[in-house]
Amino acid sequence: MTSTPSRNYQQIPVLGTGGTISCTHSPEGDLVPTLTCADIVNQARIPQGFQALPHDIMSIDSSSITLPQIDELVAHIANFCSPTPAGIVVLHGTDTMEESALAAACALDLPCPVVFTGAQRPGDDAAPDGPANLSRAFAALASGELSTGVHLVFGDAILPARGAYKAHTTAETAFRNALIDSGKHDDGSPSPDGTVLPPLQVAGLYVPIVSTFAGDDGQLIRALREQNKRQPDTQVGTEVGAVDGLVLAAMGSGNIPTAVAEELEAWRAERTTELPVVVCSRVPTGGVSFVYGGTGGGAQLARAGFRSGGAMRPSQARIELLYELARAR
Repeated sequence: MTSTPSRNYQQIPVLGTGGTISCTHSPEGDLVPTLTCADIVNQARIPQGFQALPHDIMSIDSSSITLPQIDELVAHIANFCSPTPAGIVVLHGTDTMEESALAAACALDLPCPVVFTGAQRPGDDAAPDGPANLSRAFAALASGELSTGVHLVFGDAILPARGAYKAHTTAETAFRNALIDSGKHDDGSPSPDGTVLPPLQVAGLYVPIVSTFAGDDGQLIRALREQNKRQPDTQVGTEVGAVDGLVLAAMGSGNIPTAVAEELEAWRAERTTELPVVVCSRVPTGGVSFVYGGTGGGAQLARAGFRSGGAMRPSQARIELLYELARAR
């Protein structure tokens, strides 16, 4: 439950964005967001000495979150960083939690820990997991062991945001971290100097993810290429629909079909600005190793200037590329 206000309490803003943690069943049996952030906070255990300050930022299904809404969420997190609290908690849907959490990490030089959490079961379930996850988020902040930066606290897991991905659609511990699983973890968090700068914004940029598959003849890339011909690329992000960068969910250790590679090379050759392409693997763990030769092989892609996404999942590699492009515009 929320704590009685006191000047001796450490205040923790709790930002509600919707998601399963805020959902109950409609008369038709559908899950819809109906619970406020305060409703959820009142069901959680807040450690002694802490006060939860609930704020409803938005109420959406996270699968529908847009880049402008990610910018909005990041801006709210930045606003609540001044004066610096003991931490910030964000209640978020699990479908895109990994993307919003990494966006906050990329956009902000945070002076305090930020924890994202949510739920796999709705609030009117016989055994909802949302209040317990919020309690765990507060316990993690109260422990003093979380570094500045962004973390996911969900089920039994406490994970850095960078590398996190949803690994199970129903399990209580829904998230894993691909960088940790691959032994390559480096959260990349800068050391904050206490100054909260205006956050970067990614609205207006377009970076699609294209998954490759057996028999892929490059039609998806060709469609993007034709679309891009109708849009100027003289300035990054100036036109909706212009492709500013691309993430590939490649096969194995980072290989794509010959036809896809040839289509990409033709597209990059005809552009007047660079098309950054990040290659990830559709395999959950292990990451990219550019070792195979031939057109579409990882070694050839590396020589052509394609970038390795390492062990990052495509969803997060896209977020990192978006913020790289945002810094350049």
